[in-house]
Amino acid sequence: APPELAGFYVVRMQDRDVNVSANRPDRDKFQGHSGIVSSAGKEEVFVKWLSENGAKFVDRALLRCYENDVRGVHAARDLKAEEIIIEVPLKCLITVEMGKATDVGRAVLEAGLELDAPKHIFLMLFLLLDRCNSDSFFRPYYDVLPGSLSNMPIFWKPNELTWLEGSYLLVQIEERKCAIQNDFKAIVDAWPAFKRICTLDEFSWARMCVCSRNFGIVINGVRTSAMVPYADMLNHFRPRETKWTFDNTRGAFTITALQLIPSGGQIYDSYGQKCNHRFLLNYGFAVEDNYESDGYCPNEVALLVRLAPEDPLTARKRLIWIRDGAVGVKRIRLCASDNENFRACLSLLRVVAADEVELDRILSQNPYGTYRTASDIHVPVSFRNECAALSLLKHTCKSMLEAYPRSLAADKSAISSNALSPFSNERHACIHVKSEKLVLCHYINFAKTALNLARCHDGEFEATVSRLFDEPVHRHVASYCNGVVRQVRHAVPKLLSVESDRRQHKLNLSTPTIV
Repeated sequence: APPELAGFYVVRMQDRDVNVSANRPDRDKFQGHSGIVSSAGKEEVFVKWLSENGAKFVDRALLRCYENDVRGVHAARDLKAEEIIIEVPLKCLITVEMGKATDVGRAVLEAGLELDAPKHIFLMLFLLLDRCNSDSFFRPYYDVLPGSLSNMPIFWKPNELTWLEGSYLLVQIEERKCAIQNDFKAIVDAWPAFKRICTLDEFSWARMCVCSRNFGIVINGVRTSAMVPYADMLNHFRPRETKWTFDNTRGAFTITALQLIPSGGQIYDSYGQKCNHRFLLNYGFAVEDNYESDGYCPNEVALLVRLAPEDPLTARKRLIWIRDGAVGVKRIRLCASDNENFRACLSLLRVVAADEVELDRILSQNPYGTYRTASDIHVPVSFRNECAALSLLKHTCKSMLEAYPRSLAADKSAISSNALSPFSNERHACIHVKSEKLVLCHYINFAKTALNLARCHDGEFEATVSRLFDEPVHRHVASYCNGVVRQVRHAVPKLLSVESDRRQHKLNLSTPTIV
């Protein structure tokens, strides 16, 4: 293989070896802090409250503490597959309907407010209102909720946010803060007495508390969300080892083991297949080994695809961009996989890279051509256009990678050296930005490999594509080259017009059109 292709193999296999290992770092961080059975008075009162009200788990599960506000649930004995571990009756749940039934909840409904997360809001309203009552039935639960959510990025200090420099997550943090402020103001406007119930800081605490702890369930045919005491203390791990549901025959929320969990072992829940930006923003942690059992990694990086204002064809290109819900600018989240977002990104790049002849072909000589939107151009336009789109992708990802103050190698070193506390904000920030950089490296090498294969001899093309298919980690680029690159290589005489060849139109790649 050409040198760049050989480099592709080395880089990707090294990244893969780092991220998928037998020691499962996301479990090991708890092994180093095995914790002690919680003996704090408030937690004893909490467990007693649940038990006295019909919850069943005390002979099967124990609450352990690792650090301040870092807890987990461990097996009190060997737990068999399909055994119900935790059972919490309906009377101990806080549901959306309970929030709607409050005075402030009714005021919000009557005002028809457009809120950022309506179901979360109604859970928050009940929580904030009811906790003011010292005799509340749920007082033992409120007392064990974390008093501080300093692990949540919206509460990070300015020096902590610098650890995320270069990441779009900084924008999302500010957007979340603004959404919370807007919701708070709207609720106060609808029910002025609410400002005597809580401050904006307390409202923000409740928002993130509910965001990170609620369960979406169906109770007697009604889809709702609920806060489920004790069940919300399980930590995340995938592939899932337990399952949860609301069991209408039992009238209780249940968590059931899917496999043998040995005595003393931690009982995990799966928070779902998510990118690290969602884990960090909504739960206050990032997953070091965020791979599915089939090798898929949901980690993403946000690309901003933008038409170049100096391009004389921009006005015409906007005709098709408008139909995509964007006026020359669109942000797309990419993971290292051949999915709808990747295909949409490449489609948009084909429009950005198009010369006049190619744009005529895309628009089919009229502003409402054969493509419904700019994201639907899933077949190559021409050999030149495909290579230009790949070059834009490569240069964009390189520019984004250079915007981070620390290198990928430095991130890997910091994480593997154990210099950062396993539950620290700095470590989780480092894991997140490393995740983004790995996706950027994937697409830099993806573009290099595809461009090399587009221009090599037939025999070399066939042999290299075959070798790429041999390794699961390379199948994304292998599939693209076997389909799209093969198509443009064979169709060069038909797709490249004489006029386009004569003009030899080239894009200025010194300033990427995606940032």
